[in-house]
Amino acid sequence: RGGVAMSLLVEGVALTPSGRPVLAPEELELRMIERVDVEFGDKRAGNMRGGLQGREADKYVAGVALVTSHRLIWLDQARAPGTEGLSCSVHLSRVIEAAPVPLKMFGSRTRRLRLALRRGIVGPNDAGGALVLAFRGENPDAFTAAVADALAKKTWLAEPPPPSSTTTDAGRPTRPFATRVPPGQPPLPPTAPPPPPTTTT
Repeated sequence: RGGVAMSLLVEGVALTPSGRPVLAPEELELRMIERVDVEFGDKRAGNMRGGLQGREADKYVAGVALVTSHRLIWLDQARAPGTEGLSCSVHLSRVIEAAPVPLKMFGSRTRRLRLALRRGIVGPNDAGGALVLAFRGENPDAFTAAVADALAKKTWLAEPPPPSSTTTDAGRPTRPFATRVPPGQPPLPPTAPPPPPTTTT
């Protein structure tokens, strides 16, 4: 006891000025569905913490869910204008299993999709576990089918690696990044042999 609490952590989402998620050049939006809650953890295991780091106690409700060729994205519809709010995402390479939650005869009639996620992806305190999408609006069959199709195709594995690198991380080619130069410092010149020392007589 007394250690850092472990939670299922998810990643943030960058949004355009119009509130759409910023997609990678090779990423395609497949399906969208409104009125979706995100539930974290497993009630039977007593672990119900999850969300963005530092925002695990917040309620992720009544958002818009999107599935792309690479990610599952949830957009916070209650966010303040010009902010991301609780909008979050999960890369599909993290999903171990996805399956609908069976409806109980006398229980809630809300349809749910349960995703089992790998741990340690967002940080050392990322416990992984169950992420559940609760569909409060329309029939989610087309959306869950799109999730299953994206997981089966694994489009992120088929991307050609950049020419400057052959390193991969969990099956995803790394992206080349430009060298960052601190503000006010001129860019580094190409490497060249040092000039000969000047001698004075």
